[in-house]
Order: sequence, then structure tokens, then C-alpha cells
Amino acid sequence: MKNLASYVLFLLCCGLVWSELKTVRKFLREKVITFPKQTTEDYVQLHSNETMDFSKITVCLRFYTDEVTKTIIPFSLSTPTHLADFTLTWSPHTKQYFLTVHKGKAAFNGLPFHLNQWNSVCATWDAGSGLAQMFVNEVPSVKKAIGPKEAFKGEAKIILGQYQTGPSSFSPDYVFTGFISDVHVYKDVLTPRLIKNYMEAQIKYKLGDFINWHNLKHTLVGSVQVEERNHVTFYTKQDVN
Repeated sequence: MKNLASYVLFLLCCGLVWSELKTVRKFLREKVITFPKQTTEDYVQLHSNETMDFSKITVCLRFYTDEVTKTIIPFSLSTPTHLADFTLTWSPHTKQYFLTVHKGKAAFNGLPFHLNQWNSVCATWDAGSGLAQMFVNEVPSVKKAIGPKEAFKGEAKIILGQYQTGPSSFSPDYVFTGFISDVHVYKDVLTPRLIKNYMEAQIKYKLGDFINWHNLKHTLVGSVQVEERNHVTFYTKQDVN
């Protein structure tokens, strides 16, 4: 009887782990993903239908946080070649955004950050020129060189809310808490006009062709959960898309 009880408990635990790691595809328009805890056990993995084989990229997302002491990394992309192949970082200490590409890194100064408000961020990079640029809340940065000038190749592992330090490990120093929404990844450098459309969200903006929030295949792990945007923040013009 004791062995039977132990076996049942084992099956229940396995079922719980399986449910936590269930991958789904959903239409997340007007939805946010909530990250409620400071723990490396909470994250979201995004899945594309294809491997990476392109030399240009744009990543756009919106994040909302009350973090004032810890550096946060809302978006982290790794490939078999580079662990930090494309990573977006905000540092409250230096008031800078950082972009990492192929392990090269650049700091962007003077871009806005709003506490307890939505921050709309887009970052672009072109392997041909090696130049990167960031746009935050409709403010464009200068362009900066980040190398090496290599195309993105291989299976992408995209994580929201954590900084990848290994194949299955995260750093406790960069845990994100708050809301993330409207994540799109493009296999091209978007024009400033298209990025402005995304920032304003007053007209239908261009959707990602590598990762698309409106048709998102993803895995929720830990206590993160999907919620209606108007259930967690006030109505904004972003809700019309």
C-alpha cells in the first residue's frame, strides 16, 4: 500500500511538471504576461516555426515594471553559437539600455524609462553594417557598432523575463517582475515609420514574421500567467490593435 501511494504521488508530481511545461499556441492580442515573483523559476519560452538563418533583425516589445534596484532583462535570445545572441537590458543604476548581439555589447544613453507605465522598445541590428539602433517610447537612439558581423543561425531559444547563463540555467541578478506584452521578432530591420506605428499602436502595425504575439507558440513556466491587458492596467491606445 505504501508503494502504491508513493507511485501515485510520483505520477501526480510528473503531471504537475508536465502541465507547467505545456506548450501552447494562442492569439495574445490585448493580453499581457504577468511575472509576479523574483525567482529564476518563472519564465516564458517563445517558439518559432523555423530556425534562424538571417542577417537582419528587429525585436519589439512592451514592458511594465516597478523595479528600481535590479538590472532587468525582459528579452534573451540564445543560439548554439552564442549564449547571448540578442539580449535587451535596462539598468536603473546607470539609466541605460544595453543591447547584446553575438556577445558584443553596446550601451544606449538618454532613452526614456517610465516606472509603472508601459515602455515600448524596439531594437534593430544589421550584420552587413554591424550597426544597431534602439527606439524607446518613440525616441530613437544613435546607431552603434556591435559585432561580429555574423548572421543568426541555428535553433533559437527565446526567453522572456530571465537572463540565460546556460542551456537550462538563469541568473538571479536579472530577474524581471512586471508585465510584458506585444513581443514581435522580425527577420529584417524595420523602418522608423514601421517602428513608429508599433510605438503609437493607433493603427494596425506590422506583425513579426519570426515571432508573432498574435499567433504565439509559447511555454509558461512557474507562476507566470496570461491576463487581459485591461485587467491589469488602464485602457490605453495600445488596446486598439
